[in-house]
Amino acid sequence: AATAAAAAAGVHHHGLRIPQGTGAGAAGGAGGGGGRRMSTARKTSGAGTGTPKVYPEEQTVEVGGRTYRRCAAALVFNIKGEVLVGERCDRPGSWNMPQGGVEMGESMVEAASRELYEEVGMRMGTTQGLSVVGDLPTHDDFCYAAGGWLAKKGLAGQRLEFCMFHLATADDPTPYCDLSGLEGEKAEFSRVKWMPFDDVIQAVWESKRGPYTKCKEVALPIMDEHLLRFPGADANRRA
Repeated sequence: AATAAAAAAGVHHHGLRIPQGTGAGAAGGAGGGGGRRMSTARKTSGAGTGTPKVYPEEQTVEVGGRTYRRCAAALVFNIKGEVLVGERCDRPGSWNMPQGGVEMGESMVEAASRELYEEVGMRMGTTQGLSVVGDLPTHDDFCYAAGGWLAKKGLAGQRLEFCMFHLATADDPTPYCDLSGLEGEKAEFSRVKWMPFDDVIQAVWESKRGPYTKCKEVALPIMDEHLLRFPGADANRRA
């Protein structure tokens, strides 16, 4: 579980919310689960047993008179300003950031940290060079329509809510990752790589391109400011 310090947040430049007491050695798992209501499982265990996993109830939000599932997205960028994406097992050729529903009682940092670990195996305090930068302000343009089980639950789609992390390397991210599906989740991605933001927008499922485009607009100035702290970062970005 994440520490209380990781859940506390302040406000920084560009409206970015900065968790207090976070850094390369801070914890970043799921929020405390005591007393949370449980809902029917939507997926099966990634362990191959076929045993349904029971998921905590997730948070929703009203936007424009419609109800959306709140969905945490982990925006991990390297010292070149490239973004970590995975190729989806269920949609070969489609790439996106790690993401998943925000459970009741979780902060954005906790939810994004949990999804980052479950889907690619990165975790604060164990993945060398990984630090949390903060979560972006929410925006209506982060909403996208989706059908399937979301529609069956009466939801219009999802609102992506981005939390930014920095991995202080330009190396291939594969050795940093475990794509097997952790904490009982099935594998989400078949492979991972770094992409420039423009390429990420083109590679993501079409419905998510609007939210990803808005995310780029908001996140790039924050990424640039953060990378000024790293010697040689500008040279790396020009390479």
